[in-house]
Amino acid sequence: MRFFKLYGAFVKQFFKSLMEYRLDFVLGLIGLSIVQLATFFTLFAVFTQIKEIAGYTFHEVLLFFGYAQIVRGIDHIYNDNIWFVAVNYIREGRFYQFLIRPMNPLAHIVMEKICADGFGELALGMAIFLYAKAALGLSFGIAGWLVLALFTLSGLVIYFAIKLAFASIALWTVTSGEIMTLAYEVNSYTRFPLEIYKNKFIQFFITFILPFAVVSYFPMLYYLRDGAQIGAIFGIAGFQNEWLLVFIPVIALITLGISLFIWKAGLKRFQATGT
Repeated sequence: MRFFKLYGAFVKQFFKSLMEYRLDFVLGLIGLSIVQLATFFTLFAVFTQIKEIAGYTFHEVLLFFGYAQIVRGIDHIYNDNIWFVAVNYIREGRFYQFLIRPMNPLAHIVMEKICADGFGELALGMAIFLYAKAALGLSFGIAGWLVLALFTLSGLVIYFAIKLAFASIALWTVTSGEIMTLAYEVNSYTRFPLEIYKNKFIQFFITFILPFAVVSYFPMLYYLRDGAQIGAIFGIAGFQNEWLLVFIPVIALITLGISLFIWKAGLKRFQATGT
């Protein structure tokens, strides 16, 4: 309850600042939406020339893309401040502020900033997802939406964990912005079906090492394909769709556990730069 009360106070301050810089908020939404729309129109142009990619139709690929944008947009809204740990908080000597205040430093970092630009990403993702869902005639029902909520929460945990792990490297190296950017941008490759990548190492890497494929690809596969087709990806006969209800959260928890271990180890080794 204390966490939510504190977070509510930070959100309140965010909306106050938003009212002071409305034009900046609008321009941020427009700019980020244009970037995402460019990818959408690229997809549209590709599918004017072909009927499917790796066995997936235009609307199926849109479903992957839209859902990926939803998760990425939510993460962008609430978890953007972790970037500053990697880029400049430690180098500029500002990281100590999180260590001397009477609250968990990681919770403080997350709560300190809400990124308004993510709302544009989220809105565009929802529009594309709902359009693709309707075009495909998918009907989730209450159970289907609850499963989607579980998948979305797991995806947010994975995003958070990967960003935290690479931001934590800065606790040893002072800055880790470049390597964090490199790792984060891997998620761009998982907006589309995994089958388009014929290299097995790439498929393994984005499923188990930097598991961005678990964020958007496998959740949508749950609704689009049967167990036999999913099992072929893992090389497991008799695979059941329901197994994804365990696989996806377990990967999320393992990734989170590893990242928290790196974070805590880094805090023990942390030394101020003196700036």
